[in-house]
Amino acid sequence: MPEKSVLVLSDVTFTYAKEPVLWKVNLDLDAGEIVALIGRNGAGKSTLLRCAAGWSAPTEGRVEALGQQLREAERSLRRDLVLVTDTPAFYDDLTAREHIRFVLRANRLEERLSEAERLLEAFGLGRASSAYPSTFSRGMRYKLALVMALALRPRVLLLDEPFGPIDPVSAGELWGELRALADAGSAILLSSHQFPAGEAPDRYYVLDSGEVIREGDCRTDGAEQFSASLDAILVSAIDAAEPSDDA
Repeated sequence: MPEKSVLVLSDVTFTYAKEPVLWKVNLDLDAGEIVALIGRNGAGKSTLLRCAAGWSAPTEGRVEALGQQLREAERSLRRDLVLVTDTPAFYDDLTAREHIRFVLRANRLEERLSEAERLLEAFGLGRASSAYPSTFSRGMRYKLALVMALALRPRVLLLDEPFGPIDPVSAGELWGELRALADAGSAILLSSHQFPAGEAPDRYYVLDSGEVIREGDCRTDGAEQFSASLDAILVSAIDAAEPSDDA
């Protein structure tokens, strides 16, 4: 394990309209691992990812990425800290391939175009690469966003519900790409209600009502147990966190 985590959330609180969405969340992410956020709809997972990416500023607490205060270094970290939201946005007048070229050129990574082309084929978008994303299905749009993000090889990759919009074959391809990225030293934090069959993250956090109510390590607890009982883990964590009627 590395000496220092590449992403650290310390007592992160986020309020909206004076209502807490996140409450004193503490989370860390090490290089070379895949960490999952699981929880019910509305638990605060998307907001947590946006705070971790610097897209939303915490009301309280702090976020550190790659050894820097995110609030002070968000601009310089943009290439190394990438978030793919559950509804990625695209330009109306650029084709899928033009989006990829634009992103690579903006980050001075044109040499990775061949890698992006490989990813397009892997996710079944090769024949559609000259079309506009506005003509794509939701799953195709998400896969294009994944290609753009993966081609950058960010040191920290954040994904919001990556397996929900895409087909099982592409989900398997994505998991292989994520494992390869982690093996190369990147860190991945993703929210998800589902995972490819038989696969599991290295660690997970259960989030409910904006609070972390359980942490787990699949490397010690067993990946097969996580994959077979994700629903049970979530229900058990929520039940354990609820106040007892006898209290």
